[in-house]
This record gives sequence, structure tokens and C-alpha cells, in this order.
Amino acid sequence: MSETGLISVRTEVVLDVLVGSLSRAVDERMAAPLPPGVEAALAQAGDEAAVRAARAGWHARMVELERFERAREPDLLVSSMLSGVAACAALAAREPLDRPEPDDEHAMTWRIPGPGGHVRHYVAARAVADGAGKLKRSWVFGFLLACAPQIEESVSRGAP
Repeated sequence: MSETGLISVRTEVVLDVLVGSLSRAVDERMAAPLPPGVEAALAQAGDEAAVRAARAGWHARMVELERFERAREPDLLVSSMLSGVAACAALAAREPLDRPEPDDEHAMTWRIPGPGGHVRHYVAARAVADGAGKLKRSWVFGFLLACAPQIEESVSRGAP
């Protein structure tokens, strides 16, 4: 591949090994309590199914941070875009429902340092299985909240 930092891999290997492992780790954390500010932010995803999807997105990012050194690299542009709950919601609403391409300007899942938009698309798809369309964006909302450095702070102050 010509873009720096991207490598070509076989989809079935990614699905079997990486996506499966990440999805299992997320499933194991779903019942874990989160800080009150995070819970309040996730609650803004919508109904119970949307909040569950957002929670899975949050946990997916936490697993990435633990497993991938690249995911821990700061990206000031992305951080500035994720300035609060409303910004995360707006960006999640633009995320492509299908598997995003690396050059898609709406695919925030490709802009966040880590395993990339394709991996995240498949992890989200497993998390929201029955509601893949609308719930993928809820998953992305939770994922972006986990990437936003000041979410707990802004929620506790009552900022949008």
C-alpha cells in the first residue's frame, strides 16, 4: 500500500484473529462500571440498544489503548476535533455505515491512531450484529468519546 503506516492483510485473518480477540475483550468488559461522567455521556447515544452499542465502542477503544502502541500516540488534530459530547456525536453521525476506505474524509475510525477503520468496522459490526445500520454510528459515538481527552471533565461541567 502506498500510504505510510498502512499494511495490506488478508481479511479472513483479520476477522479470525484480530477482530475476534478484540470483540471478546470488549464483551468481557461490558458490565464493568464506568466513571459517572462517561456513563452520562454514553447515555446521550439514545435508547437502550444505542447506549449498549456506544458502551461497546468505548470499551473497544480502551482495549486498543492497552494492546496497540500506535493507539497511544497523540494526534492533536483529532483531539481538537473531539472537543465534547456534541462534537463526538456529530462526527459519529458522518461515519460511513459500510466498511470505510482510508481516504474517506468522513471516516473518523481511520483518523484515530490504532488498528484502523477496517478493523474497527468489523469490531463494531460484531458488537451491534442485529442493528448494524443505525447502531454502528452509536458504536462510533462511544468510541470517539473514549478518544476525547476531556469528556469526563466536560460532562461534569454540563457542557455539550
